[in-house]
Formats: sequence, structure tokens, C-alpha cells
Amino acid sequence: MPGRAGWQVEKMKIDRYGIALACEGMGDCLYAIPVIRKLHAATRSTRVYDIFTKQPDLFQSCPYVDRVYPFADGPLIQDYYRNNKLIQLFDLKKFEHWAMDTTDFISLPTGMGQLSFREKQLEYFPTEPDAAETFDVVLNTSRTWPSRSWPIEHWQRLADELAARGLSVAVVGKDVSSSSDALRKQSLPLQGCRNLVNALSLDQTYYTIAKCRLFVSNQNGLSVLAGATDVEMIVLDMSIEWSKRAMYRQENPLHKFELVKGDCQIYCCSSDVCPEPSHKGQFKCVPGYDRVRGAVFRKLGLPG
Repeated sequence: MPGRAGWQVEKMKIDRYGIALACEGMGDCLYAIPVIRKLHAATRSTRVYDIFTKQPDLFQSCPYVDRVYPFADGPLIQDYYRNNKLIQLFDLKKFEHWAMDTTDFISLPTGMGQLSFREKQLEYFPTEPDAAETFDVVLNTSRTWPSRSWPIEHWQRLADELAARGLSVAVVGKDVSSSSDALRKQSLPLQGCRNLVNALSLDQTYYTIAKCRLFVSNQNGLSVLAGATDVEMIVLDMSIEWSKRAMYRQENPLHKFELVKGDCQIYCCSSDVCPEPSHKGQFKCVPGYDRVRGAVFRKLGLPG
């Protein structure tokens, strides 16, 4: 038997575990952070965590993990499998992702159950100092599937109306190719606005969103990033039920938040063709211009 000193060493032993975060999208990875935070809090005296992720930049300064690896580092992941010390997050074989609250979808397979509203608070950990400019309104014109994209002519019209009232407007976003979706995701610049598309790091995008009066976006990764700030925001909710992607800032999914939706409740997620025959090919989940304009003007306190 070990002596008392040896017993103390055994008691203090720290095991290294791996986290395999299989999702590709930035928003889903951000939703995983509260789950990892709870894992870390529950086991900090006995474990440290390495993470394998397709979004390693999100975790470089995350205090809940020790080392960050690209998800493609397969041999390292296999080492954890052999030692039975790998925690798999975002397992599409367990539940239907589109039909559940994203944080619960990630946390339930870990055995921790559902997280409370307080535990679901999003976080982001920038590494760069704040060098962002301040704007009245920041827009993200992200274009993906037809069922999750607002027409560019609507974005331009909205920007024109805001600029005509003397407000400064910037457009943020990044063009990316998604291998899992086989989709080119684009954020288009707008005339008369400060074009910051593909011009900012993620940290500076975060700061730019955090400092504006109002952020307006489709339901996407940048809207989730905005949930890690305290900014006033409007999200154009289209083909995914908003409660499944809720952001519990101040333990409240509607804190400084307004959702604007069209007139369809099917929630087809990411369709290229509208599945409802009576719509005759039109995605009625996409809100009309006047509905979005009204929400934006109310948030900014502008006369209609």
C-alpha cells in the first residue's frame, strides 16, 4: 500500500480526456461551449480536456480546455478511443438535431441532462485587443439556402433607409465553403454601407457586433456569436424554429432580442425547394420587407 504521501498523489491524479466536437458550423460549436464549461466545472479536480474541433479558432483562449486540435487529427482521436477517455459531442445518431434545443442536443448524450437557462449562457473568448469601429447598425447579409436567406434587395433597401436617417451602417460576414452542406455561404456587401465582409478576423467581428446599437442577421453562426454579447439584436427566423436555437442571455431567451418570421410553420430547416405544395414554390417562412423594417425601426426608436 502507498504511504500517506503516495496516497495524496494518487488522490490528486489528473486524467487527460479528449472531446471530439464533430459539428462544422460556428454556431453549433458556440452552443457546445456551455456544455464543455459544465463538464469542466464538474471534473476540474480530476480531469483536463483536449478538444478536437473543426473550428479551432473558437477555442484557442477557452479556459475550459487545455489543448486544441483540428478535428482532422484522426490518430490522436483514436488514442483516446483506445483509452476509453473520449467524449463525443454532437452525435447525429443520438437525436434529431433540428428538433431539439441545440445545447440539450449536445449535453444529453454526456449524461449531464438538460442545462438550466443560466448554464446555457453563451461565451466567446477573443485573443486580439479590441480595434473595432463603432456603428449604429451592423448587418449580416448571409446567403445560404433559399429557406434561410433574406433577399439582397431587401437588405439594400433597409440599409438605404437607415443611412437616409443619418445612421452609420456596416456589413460583416465571411464567405465560407461548407463541406458537410456542399454549400458556398456568402455575405454580400451593400452600397452606401461600410463593407467589412471578409475584412475582419472573428475577434474584430465580435467586437464590432458588441459595440453597435443594433445587430440584424439571419439565423446563423454570427447570430449565435452575437448571443455572447449584450447587443440589441434582431434575427430573421425562417426555416428553423427559434426556440430550438434560443440564446439565454440573462437567463432569458428574449433578452434584447426580437425574432422576425414569415408566415409558415413547417420548419423545413435547409430546403432548396419549398416542401409545401400550396406555397407554389415560394418560401413563405422568409419575412417580408415591411415586417423586418418595422422591427428594426422599433428597436432603434425611429418613427415609422
